[in-house]
Amino acid sequence: MTDDLRLDLLGPLRGWAGERRLDLGPIRQQTLLAVLALRPNQVISADELVELVWSDAPPSTGAKIVPPYIYRLRKLLPEGVLVHTRDGYSLRLAPGASDLERFESLVSAGHADRDKDRAAARLSEALELFTGEPFSGLAGHYLSVQRHRLTERRLKVLAERIELDLERGRYGDLVPELVALVEEDRLREQFAGQLMLAYWRSGRISEALDTYTRTRQELVEQLGVEPGPELRAIHERILQNDEPLARPAVRDELPYDGAAFVGRDDVLRQVVDALHTAGPAVVAIDGMAGVGKTALAVRAARQLGDVYPDGRLFIDLHGYTPGHEPVSALQALDRLLRTLSVPAERIPADLEERAALWRSELAGRRILVVLDNAPDSAAVRPLLAGGPRCGVLVTSRRQLTGLDATARLALDVLRPEDARELLAEIVGPDRAGSAGAAAEVVSQCGHLPLAIRVAGARLRHRPSWTIEHLSKRLDAEDRRLAELSTDSGGVSPAFALSYESLPPDQQRLFRLLGAMTGQDIEMYAAAALADLDVVEAEDLLEQLVDANLLLQLRPGRFQFHDLLRQYARTLAPEPDAVRRLLDYYLYATAEASAAIFGSRLHPLPEPAMVRLPEFASVADGLAWIDAEGANVLATIRYSESSGALEQAWRTGLSVASCFFQRGQVYELDEAHQLSLRAAEGDAEAESRVLLSIGSLGRYRLGAEESLRTLLAARDKLPENADLTLRARLLASIGYSQAKLRPDEEALAVLDDALEASRQAGDRSIAARVLAYVGVTYSDRLEFAQALTAYQESLAEGDPGVQAEVLNGIGECLLELDRVDEAVTALTNARDLGVERGSDYSLIYTYAFLGTAYARRRQWSEALDFGRQAVELAQDSDSTESQQNAYVRLAETLLAKGDLARARPHFARAMELAVVDGQESMILRAASGLARTSPAA
Repeated sequence: MTDDLRLDLLGPLRGWAGERRLDLGPIRQQTLLAVLALRPNQVISADELVELVWSDAPPSTGAKIVPPYIYRLRKLLPEGVLVHTRDGYSLRLAPGASDLERFESLVSAGHADRDKDRAAARLSEALELFTGEPFSGLAGHYLSVQRHRLTERRLKVLAERIELDLERGRYGDLVPELVALVEEDRLREQFAGQLMLAYWRSGRISEALDTYTRTRQELVEQLGVEPGPELRAIHERILQNDEPLARPAVRDELPYDGAAFVGRDDVLRQVVDALHTAGPAVVAIDGMAGVGKTALAVRAARQLGDVYPDGRLFIDLHGYTPGHEPVSALQALDRLLRTLSVPAERIPADLEERAALWRSELAGRRILVVLDNAPDSAAVRPLLAGGPRCGVLVTSRRQLTGLDATARLALDVLRPEDARELLAEIVGPDRAGSAGAAAEVVSQCGHLPLAIRVAGARLRHRPSWTIEHLSKRLDAEDRRLAELSTDSGGVSPAFALSYESLPPDQQRLFRLLGAMTGQDIEMYAAAALADLDVVEAEDLLEQLVDANLLLQLRPGRFQFHDLLRQYARTLAPEPDAVRRLLDYYLYATAEASAAIFGSRLHPLPEPAMVRLPEFASVADGLAWIDAEGANVLATIRYSESSGALEQAWRTGLSVASCFFQRGQVYELDEAHQLSLRAAEGDAEAESRVLLSIGSLGRYRLGAEESLRTLLAARDKLPENADLTLRARLLASIGYSQAKLRPDEEALAVLDDALEASRQAGDRSIAARVLAYVGVTYSDRLEFAQALTAYQESLAEGDPGVQAEVLNGIGECLLELDRVDEAVTALTNARDLGVERGSDYSLIYTYAFLGTAYARRRQWSEALDFGRQAVELAQDSDSTESQQNAYVRLAETLLAKGDLARARPHFARAMELAVVDGQESMILRAASGLARTSPAA
């Protein structure tokens, strides 16, 4: 990642590359850059960019408008900053490269610093980064919202810095600044209150009271409301000239929160801020067992003594405590009322009356109540304070959705660096070892605080152990939970309590999810695993999320924390569950592939016995593969290693073409390797897998290597193999032969393949064979015959080859000087390629369109298409497509008269062609090099 680019967002958009100020171009281009900069190092799809940048005037071309703007930004930004992935675009910014990131970093540091002088200095430094209105002059609804957000953020931080200055006694210095702020916005009560305090404590009482009068008049006249309780309270104190006196010591029941509390600065600040608000505050913290909810709640409560000076109460409701029944609301109220010195004879027996007395006792007091380890919302509701100055902080392993909380926080595991710091706090820096060893241990603990504490305690109490030895013990997954559990507690007992609190149907699904073959799961796969209706499976998954036994990192997809997954695997499985899951992935992959390619490429032995998603379009199939591809690959690995060999090779064959379509080269190779191992000993299966390897590998490994693999597939083919498989194999062999030598022998093999496809009654294979015939004639430079073959292929109606066939038709029409017709065919090919997500076909489409527009002398369009072809080709693993893209872009530049820029592209095409032995391309590139030579 480069660190040359710097961006200023907290004012007019400005950029630098090193010390050089950048000209960021037109307004819309700047808006696009600003949107990308607001989400640095994240991938944003082209469709989302259109929505965010052009919301005020959506273009008729949709997402097609994005690449030209991206291209212009790439030209002005440092190299490597703006990247294009398959899913969209990302602006890569180094840490601290934007003033917005520096602002947030300084604010966080100020919040964390207990020294008020240093904290105020850091907040002041952060505020100085604002140089005006954020993104001033840039249009669009999204930036308008962000502009308002950042402006409000600045005012909040400014108010915090002023509050620190008041606490530091800088009353006189603050008056001029606050006068300007109040004049700027007479309805902002917070600044008016701060000005009143600054005047009062400077001895200027009349001006303080005058400020209140003018602020109240503005609020009544403009909004029809009286000042809020905080401003009225300041006014009352000034009238009475009564600074708050020190209060007597009050009851503080907070437990010891331990010395080892690291990280969590951001969430700690969220909790503290939420309990600082005016009015009764109820904050709910939920999270999985052992994540540190109690430690966070107690640490936050300790920082709120000045906000709740009348007491901080704590009660463990024992919702998940070994050997304890949950404390009922009736029992909890009895304990809390006694804490407030209510005599036993005054405490009613009835729950409602007891709750009413509790609220009455809290009236007029400022008390914080910490309700730890709540079993559910029902146990908490009667304990809520009614007093406007009281706060309640609740922790639970469940999401307390039935609780009317003013703020909610889902606590996650520690960040890796904080997890390492916690381990070092427990064992001491000398025992923590190297950063790498500590990182390995906390990773094995899943960054879960409880697991880290147990692991750290084991290391601390065993002087002969090293951290490397501990890591080695934790490395065995089947022993890890035992290593992280003790007789008195630890990870497994904590998880067991959460599991045992579930109803039976949730317990069953939790157990079965331990058999997940992939990293995550969606509702159809879960339904297959548990043999349930899809809606019922989804409901149960959501209920496990509510219980914090399952994570939902994005809508509809669920996964375990690593240690919870290992715990689920220790529970009793159901033998048929995994078989149903393997069936699901086999048939769902086949249906997704059929949706993408228009027909099923590989036969399946029997109808699916599991419910599958609906694949109504190409987009449905592509979306499923994009979401589930990694899980399908993991399922193939599991199937192959566990002996489910037929499912392994059949699933591998179905997904391989999808990976090829998406340009996922490494996934494609692994699927083929696993399939080939699983097919060993089954001649027809081996032949099918080798056919797929030879066909899909042709573009990357070259025709010669492809042909060797295909001939091996032919040798494996049984005599009684079905005609469809034989036709496919002959077609692929003929095509590879033609790519080596487009002679009569290759055409004869393709004729045999066409005859076999006709006998099999398979129009899909016939269409593909005719497309191969078209390519062969095109390589022979016999473009009229090639065009006829392509048109016959198109007439067969197979959607799986339409984009490639239209590319071939476009090339032939170009060579026959029918440019307008070529543009029409290639535009249709582009639309199909985009719809099907086929980068390989789009490489050729863009390259041919570049040539077509060059023939029309429309240089801007020609160069844009040519460069898009090269970009896609560079991301692919196909040297053949790279050669075509480079040489056609070079020819466009040459035709335009830009010899200097054309020459490197001809040279690159030559280099690739020599390696591949592509004689026609060598001659073409050599001719281009000769024509661009300085001596020419």
